[in-house]
Amino acid sequence: MNIKGTKTEKNLAAAFAGESQARNKYTYFASVARKEGFDQIAAIFEATANNEKEQRKALV
Repeated sequence: MNIKGTKTEKNLAAAFAGESQARNKYTYFASVARKEGFDQIAAIFEATANNEKEQRKALV
């Protein structure tokens, strides 16, 4: 099935971009939390970033 040029392709591209941006934000938040000594909070952000990564993989 070819989805090239369809609304589905556009929706998948937008979802992929959104998951990528979310992962980048959570990774950044984790690094800030870790620098400030909040290791447990950093771990939560890292786990959330990994979840976003897995969701992004499901879109490919």
